[in-house]
Amino acid sequence: MLDQWLIGIILLAMLVLLVIDKWRYDLVAMMALLTAAVLGLVPTTEFFSGFGNAAVITVAAVLVISQALWRSGVVDALAGWMKNIGDNPLLQLAVSP
Repeated sequence: MLDQWLIGIILLAMLVLLVIDKWRYDLVAMMALLTAAVLGLVPTTEFFSGFGNAAVITVAAVLVISQALWRSGVVDALAGWMKNIGDNPLLQLAVSP
């Protein structure tokens, strides 16, 4: 029962830190993982086993690709193009690539 409360507190602290947006989301996640490991909530043999999960790899890839598109200016170009179409969201969806 105590383990569940500790995990809940860690998740709530993560949520607060993510909303405050003072630290990067990857650092917040690693701090939560390290806290859970130090408290003995995660077995040391399985500490990094989640990084091999396909879902984690997919999310990481999407984050990297979206950051690359944003930094290269592709997102701004698409936003400008969509802005020129008009304010009608249905029309924007219809003509979006």
